[in-house]
Order: sequence, then structure tokens, then C-alpha cells
Amino acid sequence: MLQAYHLFTQMYANISYMVSDLTSYPRPNVAVDLVLLTVGNLDADDERRPRLSVVVQRRADGRAVLPGRFVRERRTMIETAAEVLAEKLDIRPRRRLTMTMIDVYDDPSRDDRGWVVSVAYTAVLLQPEVSRLARDRVELMPLHGDAARGRRITPESLAYDHDHMVTTAVRRARRRYERSPDPLDLLRPPYTLSQLRHVHEAVLDTGLKRDTFNRRMLPFLEPALDSRGEEMLRTEAVGRPAQLYRRTSRTERDPEAGPFPLPRSNVR
Repeated sequence: MLQAYHLFTQMYANISYMVSDLTSYPRPNVAVDLVLLTVGNLDADDERRPRLSVVVQRRADGRAVLPGRFVRERRTMIETAAEVLAEKLDIRPRRRLTMTMIDVYDDPSRDDRGWVVSVAYTAVLLQPEVSRLARDRVELMPLHGDAARGRRITPESLAYDHDHMVTTAVRRARRRYERSPDPLDLLRPPYTLSQLRHVHEAVLDTGLKRDTFNRRMLPFLEPALDSRGEEMLRTEAVGRPAQLYRRTSRTERDPEAGPFPLPRSNVR
């Protein structure tokens, strides 16, 4: 009995030491910031060719920022990201959003309000979700230019280090869009080859040669079928109806597809 008592007192002393040791260190605030990419438009009836944009908000001083918030007590990063969507953007997607972590931004001087460490995530919003965004609370900022490290691809500088987050997310997306059909699912299937190419052009910020693009992507696509098992077509304004496709589950690459990048075109 006495031995058990000594063991208990030793365990309590160790726990007390660990708790007091943790509280003796200064701790930063932790935030989550979201790079929400889209080729949709705030106006669902806007049928212009898609362009890659990022969702931003305005601070009281007019500076553009990515949507984000501080992590509340006992909340996870992903739970906080969902709270940003619901409480700051007023959207609750009917589908499961894939949140991909970009990086941890921990420069002690990154935020003039204090010591803030931010965990940045990227996700994609489809047209139905974009059209539900409140126009008085958000903007779609178009992205253009070279997404090399240290470069800015937004038309104006974002607050904090949010430009770095956007550039990193787009640079990684572009590498994937050189090789696979719509890997981030920016476009809801089924779609035509022309619609798919336009999305790739929006992400890559350049024109692509149509025939080469089609040849590279077709091995990873299959015809979309309707409920009767018949191939689906899309009636175009001019010309023949266009075949509709969806992505297959195939992942291996054709060695004859050649190295990326996809061959560029001078027109878009």
C-alpha cells in the first residue's frame, strides 16, 4: 500500500512538472488561411471562357486577404477551415471538399498584430458554390503570370504573406495540369475536350495546341454514358454535337506522351 502511495505521488509530481513546464513557454497564435481556387464566376450566367481566380476578402483598411481565422481552443485545423467556409463565406458545400495543406508560415514578423503562425490550405470551389458567395463579402481575384518562387501572380499585393500562399498553390497546380486531365476537379464532369482544354489553359495561363492536348488527354478519359448506357453528346452552337467525357481511374502514363509541358499555342 505504501509503495502504491509513493508511486502515485511520483506520477503526480511528474505531471505537475510537465504542465508547469509547458506554461513557461510563450506561445504564438495559430491561424488557418485558405487558398480557394476556382474557374467559376460570381454570376452563374457569365459564360465567358474560364479564368483561374482566387477568393479574397477586404480588411477594414481595404487591403485584400485570403479567408482565414484563428484556431479556437480544442479545434482542429480542418474543423477551423470548415468554420471559415461557413462563417466567413457563408457556404456549406454539398460535397466533401478536399483540403490540401500548402505549408506552415511561421515568420515571427509576418503579422503586425502579433506572433501568428498560419497553416495554409488550398481547395477548389465549383460554379454552384461560387455563385452562392455573397458579393458584398468576397471578390474573385484573377491570377496571371509566372508562379515561380518569390513572384506575385495577383493583380495587387495581398496582406501578410498571402501572396506566397497563392503562388505556391498555383505553381503546384500547374505542374499537375501539364500531365493529367483536370486533376483538381475544377470542372464538373461530363465535359467536352474543348471545355477541358479551356480549364487547363486557365490554370496554365497560356494557350494550348488543341490536337496535341486532345491526344495527350484521351488515354485518361472515357465517354460519359447516360442512364441507358448510351454515349452523351453536347449540342454546340455550330458544327456537330461534341462527345462528352469523364476521367477514368487510370493512373499510369504513356511513355510516348512525352515530357511536359504541353505544347503551347499563341492563341487562347
